[in-house]
Amino acid sequence: MELKIYELVETDTLRHRETARKILRIINQNSDETVTLNFKGVTFASRSFLHELLSGLHDREISYKNTNDEIQFMAKVAFTKPVLKLETKKEVKELVSA
Repeated sequence: MELKIYELVETDTLRHRETARKILRIINQNSDETVTLNFKGVTFASRSFLHELLSGLHDREISYKNTNDEIQFMAKVAFTKPVLKLETKKEVKELVSA
């Protein structure tokens, strides 16, 4: 089964977890099939969208088509813990008051 993401969600920008859940519901309805996610026409996918989508795929056999460099980078970022290094107590105080 191939899911053409752009045609499914009708936007080139994937930002929301709910959009990922919509795609996951379709994938889960066809639980026995290998799934290809075709990102043709999609220019951006947010970290939260990709985290929700990729977390929900678990042990499924999934392949990807037409992922641009931005989407590939964000997929890596989605599972990277942020590191915030503050040099001084003043920087910590500024961060907390923000």
